[in-house]
Amino acid sequence: MYAAAMVVIFSWAWISPLQASAQLLPPLLDSLVVTITSPPADSTVDGTITVRASVSPLGVLIAGVQFKLDGANLGGEDTRAPYSVPWDTTTTSNGFHTLTAVARDALGIRFTSDPVTITVSNAPPPAATRIEETDPSITYAGDWMQADPRPWSGGTAVVSFTAGATATFAFTGTSVNWIGFRGPQTGIARVFLDGVVVAVVDTYSPTEEAQAVVFTATSLANTSHALTIEVTGVQNSASTAPYIVVDAFDITP
Repeated sequence: MYAAAMVVIFSWAWISPLQASAQLLPPLLDSLVVTITSPPADSTVDGTITVRASVSPLGVLIAGVQFKLDGANLGGEDTRAPYSVPWDTTTTSNGFHTLTAVARDALGIRFTSDPVTITVSNAPPPAATRIEETDPSITYAGDWMQADPRPWSGGTAVVSFTAGATATFAFTGTSVNWIGFRGPQTGIARVFLDGVVVAVVDTYSPTEEAQAVVFTATSLANTSHALTIEVTGVQNSASTAPYIVVDAFDITP
């Protein structure tokens, strides 16, 4: 009968604390692969989309990813995976554009993705509709009279210098322009939107401006609104009279 003997030899080596700490850090690589994952290359986009990117290999310490549109920063740097940024394409011209993503590692070294070319194709904004001052959607109170001949929209306009006289335009839309007149003989008006004072407008100008956009309201809910122009009977010291002119209104659905 033979007896087998097992001899176990232990060996050890001293590791410095600095070496041990270094072994606990996430790995850094000489090269990272950055890829735009959305939108796909050669796609057509509109409205607001999300641009996404991936960085490989996984587990590498990434400080952040900066997206770029045509070479300029698109939003701020995203410092947490998954990496993405919203993009409102309506702020960009229609046509071809290039997206890239730049990853920055813990040492500040940057790695850029291959460019992705996409096409932005947003519908043009709806055209404004011109409503003349004679339209029944406009209600007048107080003293208003026909304005003297000028190159008015539709050929005519109304004018008042009576304090408290009002013109109220009922409309549905997301924006509205008051088309009036600026000149050396015009005064100050209060503008109400849905019953709330939103502006005090001085229409004085040293030179005459017919069909001038005197007031604009935008980003309205697409529902019914009332825009009221109130004559104050007041003018600034440079003006010779307090006339207020209503020529037309432009509305955008």
